Amino acid sequence: MAKKIAVALHKGGVGKTTTAKNVAAALALRGKRTLLVDLDEQANLTKGLGVNPLALQATLNDLFADPNRDPTSVLLATMLEGLHLMPGHPNLAKTETGMALQRADPNAPDPIGSLKLLLEPLEGYYDFIVFDTPPSINYMTINALAAADEMLIPAAANAYSEDGLARTWEAYERARNGYNPALKTPRILITRVKHTNASGMVQEGISKTYVDSVMQPIIVESTVVDEAEQLNQPVVLYDPSSPASLGYIKVAEILANE
Repeated sequence: MAKKIAVALHKGGVGKTTTAKNVAAALALRGKRTLLVDLDEQANLTKGLGVNPLALQATLNDLFADPNRDPTSVLLATMLEGLHLMPGHPNLAKTETGMALQRADPNAPDPIGSLKLLLEPLEGYYDFIVFDTPPSINYMTINALAAADEMLIPAAANAYSEDGLARTWEAYERARNGYNPALKTPRILITRVKHTNASGMVQEGISKTYVDSVMQPIIVESTVVDEAEQLNQPVVLYDPSSPASLGYIKVAEILANE
């Protein structure tokens, strides 16, 4: 059975999509069959792997629209052997609205388990399934938390990250106390670390507040990450010896060895 990891934080600009892409790519480089699921209507993960979602015949949104559809029909290969993509699409915004209306109807089935059901036929194909979620705790993110075994929270070492982290932790507790009691305690990966006093203070604050959950690897802010993004590549493939790559590779090593 695949280990399912939701990469989530209630804030944008923290390196969430970059983290999902590179952790998944690092797992694939270790020989782990890995699926990336793009749950964000912006489809930045999909675009960041060189795929135009508007040019695709089918995406994740088509699975939500037709739960009887074969999920393998929307899978795409990537530049890495063993790494597949379930692409996102802007129409996920409409699906999100539909889920909100459905949840408000006491006679309708609860939509928060939709993703879990859609992915069940793929469980035996992969070692890991990694969810890239929107930068908010919406129904797509809640679907990811309902389907996941654990959470990976990328928290940037900059201002306001701690507020987003607190709200994400509250979402975890709601999931654990309600619709997914098996969800493991989140891991926090500190990203975009700079050699400045301000960055150091945020990093220290997060480490003190969530002392048992902060991972030892950190992701250093680096232009090489931006260069890789411009080329639609994971940085672990573009420059595997860079400090940022080594951080993601270490995260994948921890996940793969459990």
